[in-house]
This record gives sequence, C-alpha cells and structure tokens, in this order.
Amino acid sequence: MITALALVAAVSASLVSPQAAAPSVAAATTPADCSVTEGAFTWGFKESFRAYISGSIANGEWSTDGGIDYETPSFGSDALAGELQLDALTGELAVDGSLRFTGHDGILDTTIADPVLRFEGPDQLVVVVDVTGTTQDFVEVSALDVAFVTGDLSAAAWRADGDLLVIDEVPLVLTEEGAEAFGTYPAGEPFDPITIELEAGAECASAAVAARAGAALPVPLIVAAAIALLGSSVAGWLVVRARRRTV
Repeated sequence: MITALALVAAVSASLVSPQAAAPSVAAATTPADCSVTEGAFTWGFKESFRAYISGSIANGEWSTDGGIDYETPSFGSDALAGELQLDALTGELAVDGSLRFTGHDGILDTTIADPVLRFEGPDQLVVVVDVTGTTQDFVEVSALDVAFVTGDLSAAAWRADGDLLVIDEVPLVLTEEGAEAFGTYPAGEPFDPITIELEAGAECASAAVAARAGAALPVPLIVAAAIALLGSSVAGWLVVRARRRTV
C-alpha cells in the first residue's frame, strides 16, 4: 500500500509541476517556417461606451478613417500588415487608421489611432494605440504608443478556415496605461473581445489549431485524475486485505 501511495504521489507531483502544467505548446508543434504578414480584425471596442456616445446624454457619434471601417456592431480592418511567427507566436500586425468618438457638442472628442496587435507569446496579446483629443472627462490627451488593452489568447476559440487561422473572441481588459490615457474606466475594466483572422495558409493554420488542441490539461483536472487514481489504488488494497482476512 505504501508503495502504491508513493507512486501515485510521485506521478501527481510530476503532472502538476510548472513545466508540465504550462508548456509552450505552440512553440513545440507549429512548424518554424509558419509566419503571417497579413490579417484582419473585428472589435466592438466597448459596447457600453458606444451606447453612451450615441445616447441622449452625449448625443454623439463615431467615425472611422484610413484602413479601419465600421459595420454594426464592430470596428474592423482587413488591412493588417507586419510579421508574426506562429511557432513562438511573437510579432506585430498593424494598420494605419482610426476611430473617432465625439459628443457633448464637440467637447468630447477622442481618437483611437493606428492600432498594433502585438503578440507576446502563446497566451499574451497587447493592443497598442495612439490616444489623442479630449476624453469623456473633458481632459486633453496626446498619448502615443499606448499599451491600451491586453488579451488572453488561451481563453479564445482557435479554428482553421481554409487559409485563415481564426482566433475568436479574445477577451480584453484595460491596462493602467490605457486607463490613464483614455479616462472613464479603471485598469482591469473589460473591453469588448477582439476576433483576429490571420492569413497563415491552410497547413500552418491547421498546425496552429492542432497545437492548441494538444495543450496540457488544466492543473485542477490533473489533480482530480491523480486523486481518482489514488482512490482506485486504495480500493484495491482494501479488497485484497479483506480477502486475506477471510482466508
């Protein structure tokens, strides 16, 4: 019995070690020559802010310019360009364009311009923008290259669609830097999720999705499996012991 318990404990410890619980799966299984230079995104920015702008208090509107357009209920662009390595999931894709929010008879006039989607590893996305104009708090702002919101790529849905690698509904939260520039909301405030389409090619898109599907089980599931294994070992030992007593 002691040997069985020791074995289960050893297996459990190895399964929940940081190396086993959080491997860099994309780096391990996506071909090194898979890279992306073009893409697209759709993003609602923040639904409640849009509702405020178009409501009876602000009596405002929004507009787009350059490579960004708007189709209810999302802003978007199919002109992302740059370089992104899919094996390590690092790199940047950007577009020259802007979305402008106005209200309160022009007192509120905030422009979010030239977004850069910065991938910082398998799980981290940062959206970098320029924030200029006058905020909802009527404060003048001119902040360039602001790390505006961060996204958790591991919480998104990944799928291949022909030559496209689609990363659906990446949840975003406002950063400290973003809160300081934009006003209105505190750091950590959820913004609308962003969906990204990457021109990866069919083979690379499928490989990236497979890499995600092959990720390790979350630690709570691994612990549950280890406990189940321990329980079965204990049950087996009790059965053997009971039989010995009846002999």
